[in-house]
Amino acid sequence: MPLVRVTHTKGAFTQAQKDRLAEGFTHAVLIGEIGADTEHGRPVANIIFQEDDATTDWYVAGGIEPSPPKGGRYMIDTVFPLGSSPQAAKTEFHKAIQNVLDEVLGVDGSFPNRTGDWVMIHEIQHGNWGFSGQTMGSAEIGAVVKAAPERLGFTEAVLAGYRKLREFAGMPAGTGPE
Repeated sequence: MPLVRVTHTKGAFTQAQKDRLAEGFTHAVLIGEIGADTEHGRPVANIIFQEDDATTDWYVAGGIEPSPPKGGRYMIDTVFPLGSSPQAAKTEFHKAIQNVLDEVLGVDGSFPNRTGDWVMIHEIQHGNWGFSGQTMGSAEIGAVVKAAPERLGFTEAVLAGYRKLREFAGMPAGTGPE
């Protein structure tokens, strides 16, 4: 399920900027995670903004930064189900998020500029995601959000690899992705 958590310095974004960022991030996370911006994916795409006070809570190089850069500081944590996205799609996701930030905030996020502003993808292992009282994995989530067909095939190949690894290592059933 598409989830983007944006931690940023207090006052870095106006409400209008948050609205634009949320729309751009929604499109980017759906493409990144499921390969398509679908009508079934949008209702479950969550973009959450969390402010931290740069004068008391945000330390850079071991101390409070006297003057944060234009656009403030931000960290973007994204959650994907394991096996939902190939590396090329993750790389495109990183670029897409930065492009949205650059456009909305008027910053230059190209390397090596703004190396302290991170976009991170955390993959939730198959079987560790749940909703509606049920445990869901990448394939089930892909079916719910109507993922691009090629992503469903990718997911199954990743999970098959994990099953082989578990079998090879002699791990008991119920350990790791099923």
